Amino acid sequence: MAVEIRMPKIGLTMKEGKVVEWRKKEGDRVEKGEIVFVFETEKTTFEVEAPGAGILTKILVFPDQTVPVGTVVGEIAESAEAASIPPPTFEVPAQKKEEAPLGFRPRPSIEVRATPLARRMAKEKGLDLRAIPGTGALGRVRRRDVEAFLSNPPPAPKVEVPPSMEKGRLVKFTGMRRIIAEKMLASKVQTAQIYMSHTIDATGILEVREKLLPVFEEKAKVRLTITDLLMKITAAAIARHPVLNTRWTPEGILWLEEIHMGMAMALEEGLIVPVIWDIGKKSLLEIAQTRAKLVDLGRKGKLTPDDMKGSTFTFSSLGMYGIEDFCAIINQPESAILGAGAIIEKPVVVSKEIVIRPMMRVTLSYDHRIIDGAKAAEFMKTLKQWMENPILLLAG
Repeated sequence: MAVEIRMPKIGLTMKEGKVVEWRKKEGDRVEKGEIVFVFETEKTTFEVEAPGAGILTKILVFPDQTVPVGTVVGEIAESAEAASIPPPTFEVPAQKKEEAPLGFRPRPSIEVRATPLARRMAKEKGLDLRAIPGTGALGRVRRRDVEAFLSNPPPAPKVEVPPSMEKGRLVKFTGMRRIIAEKMLASKVQTAQIYMSHTIDATGILEVREKLLPVFEEKAKVRLTITDLLMKITAAAIARHPVLNTRWTPEGILWLEEIHMGMAMALEEGLIVPVIWDIGKKSLLEIAQTRAKLVDLGRKGKLTPDDMKGSTFTFSSLGMYGIEDFCAIINQPESAILGAGAIIEKPVVVSKEIVIRPMMRVTLSYDHRIIDGAKAAEFMKTLKQWMENPILLLAG
């Protein structure tokens, strides 16, 4: 009896998914739990495991096709039954029927046999498994095959290019990279982005973190970060200046009641933005715990679309890379985003004397269609005051 492979529903808000690639081709043996295809939502990509063991007899939805949740995308049958099933005669999307020869069955690109460890190693090193000779059963690529390939790679094939073209290596878009590109371009084109910066004396922030760090670790086994403090202060400043928590709509400006903080997070594959829901009502400890959980899920690739949907304002930090100042791109449909740079000791003038203080630059990117310059400046003034005196905010 055939086992149906369906487009899964990840989270409560997912309605459809787009097939990115098939890891198996028709006629391949599939074990239960083995990855058979990859799909993407508007936020990220996910791998789908086989619901049962057998032969992949039908692929019904091809790469780049988008289908509703629950749609049957393929079928798996037991080996004996699979042999009696006639070949499917569906076509590649957008291909005219008369163009295909009789009996033609389109198939996704061939995926070589490989152990999960070998596949992961090849992905991390950016290797094409098809180029690695396999020494396992039926040519299966194993860990030592990947290691041998890395230690003695074959010479790169020569590619003839016209003199006017630059030579290089083409890396095809992943689903995540394409989504990021589309969203970033749309943000720059569809919003009137403008920027405003402040220089912050981070002495108070560092002092508060130093005092609370052992308390949080002992109480909840969570490490308080500078980002936790900055997001807490930013959420409070947004509550004081709610025009930062708005959205542009065709009917008018939508003023949102709750503050859901997007937290820009870099992965090897690209940028994601998990969300701390209702951050304005969370304590600093709750923010630290939620942030730690989301970061852990993100690094493991286990965030769901619900974890990355619904943000009303985004916070982005590049301080861990030593970047002092940058302008972040608004995460649509939000109206603003705050970028925080590294805390660096610098000479500054305090009471007419030159002293060394830990200084930090924060930059607000905002949609001038919604937020006027004076309103943005008022928000930044409050932000600077509370970041330089966080004890006043946290004591309240």
